[in-house]
Amino acid sequence: MSRAAGAGPPVERTLKNLRPLLAAAGVLLVCALGYAGAFAQGSFPDYLYIGLSQGAVYAFIALGYTMVYGIIKLINFAHGEFFMAGAFAGYFVLRDAGIDGLPLPQPMPVVLAYAAAIGAGALVAGVLAVLSERFCYRPIRRAGRIAALLTAVGLSLFLQNVALQWPAIGPTPRAWPDPRVWVAAPDVPTPADAAYYEVVEGATSSGETFSNEVQVVAKGEALPAAARERLAAVGGRPVFRKAGLSPGAAKGLVVLLLAVCTGGLWFLVQRTRTGKAMRAVSEDLEAAQLMGIPVDRVIAATFFLGALIAGIGEMIPIVGPLLSAVPAVAVAFTVSPALAFGVAVFFFVQQQFENHVLVPKVMERQVGVSAGMVIVALLIGGSLLGIVGAILAVPTAAILQVLFEELGPEGASG
Repeated sequence: MSRAAGAGPPVERTLKNLRPLLAAAGVLLVCALGYAGAFAQGSFPDYLYIGLSQGAVYAFIALGYTMVYGIIKLINFAHGEFFMAGAFAGYFVLRDAGIDGLPLPQPMPVVLAYAAAIGAGALVAGVLAVLSERFCYRPIRRAGRIAALLTAVGLSLFLQNVALQWPAIGPTPRAWPDPRVWVAAPDVPTPADAAYYEVVEGATSSGETFSNEVQVVAKGEALPAAARERLAAVGGRPVFRKAGLSPGAAKGLVVLLLAVCTGGLWFLVQRTRTGKAMRAVSEDLEAAQLMGIPVDRVIAATFFLGALIAGIGEMIPIVGPLLSAVPAVAVAFTVSPALAFGVAVFFFVQQQFENHVLVPKVMERQVGVSAGMVIVALLIGGSLLGIVGAILAVPTAAILQVLFEELGPEGASG
């Protein structure tokens, strides 16, 4: 009996350690199935996949917010601008660095281009966060929370207006350009497997140079003989096709990156000296300083890590449940503006109810099933039995969890 009782804590620790692994397995399963196109468009698993990717985008930003607030109790309103700076850094790297034109076997140039863009975005966001902490937040750290709050708002407005007035950025929204796969003219298949382009350079009357992408052949068509001869005479690899991420791949990538970043952040905070220092500063800043912990360095590292994680997720387009409201509102507008307004209000109220009432209250307080298990249960139930399976998925998961806890080693020992 004593041995059974003594086996309780190790089993409990094992089950506790298995929870993040199960959640990670569920995330990887969703990513793999979504990337493979296993979800029919408009089906419940497809919407679940979209919602998961949308939540992952929010989580990338929220991680940095919570890290900074947990350390110095500061609501960093400029964190969104760090995210913006990283996004534009990645945009300029993809557009101007020319990494996709390296003479390497495909798809290495495309992979390197995306990796360089993500790395540049994360680094720029992190450096901007460290500079903001050093010159804006650190001087007023002991001036009170109101002063820090006003400083955060002012820094946010300052960075926004700098970006708006900077000609290279401006107020126009931009999507990341697709990397180019450069090929020689004889390598263009007949019929073409994609649309192929060439870069045509010119100059304005004022002497300014410009370059435009000109399509030389459409997908499914044959490259004209005259164009093939002209491009072959140019030599090298004068034409290219675009190799952007598909929507399914983009959604899967953001979830996968979030899982990797979250696991790495957990390891850093729980298993390293830097993480111990962060927890100490969060617990009592003055006591940590008296114990010899370099508080300023720890806070700067926290700002850097928070912005770095946000910068990693800047490449993903924001897609999700709100997109489903766009066609509904558009169709309703063809009937009457009043109906379109009513549909928009309905979607807003529905989303707020789901986010702030349904999920927190039902899942946490009543069901008691972890988020990872809920995702896996909904995915399996929806795939097997459709809407009925999705409705029965969470209650079934809750029943199985109760049976496991009662009939497992710890429950049997009790």
